[in-house]
Amino acid sequence: MIAFLVAVLVLVVVGTLLWKVMAAQAAQAGHDGAPGGMVEDAPTGPTRQATPRRPQRPRRPVAPDDDPEFLRSLDEKIQREDPPSSSP
Repeated sequence: MIAFLVAVLVLVVVGTLLWKVMAAQAAQAGHDGAPGGMVEDAPTGPTRQATPRRPQRPRRPVAPDDDPEFLRSLDEKIQREDPPSSSP
């Protein structure tokens, strides 16, 4: 059982190293212009076009009690309807 785990681990490490070596050789061959190199016009990243962002609208208060202008108008309305009484 342990021999199997060691063999799998070795294969993963060797495979990763080979992959990196082959990728480096292919990239180098592409820069030198040698046959078998990578095509420069080929997409190397995401090929999806970026979508234009919509302009952000100003944030609005979620509820009327969070709106300072509403609270100010409410306070003015209360002041007009119920003027402060002078205490003797």
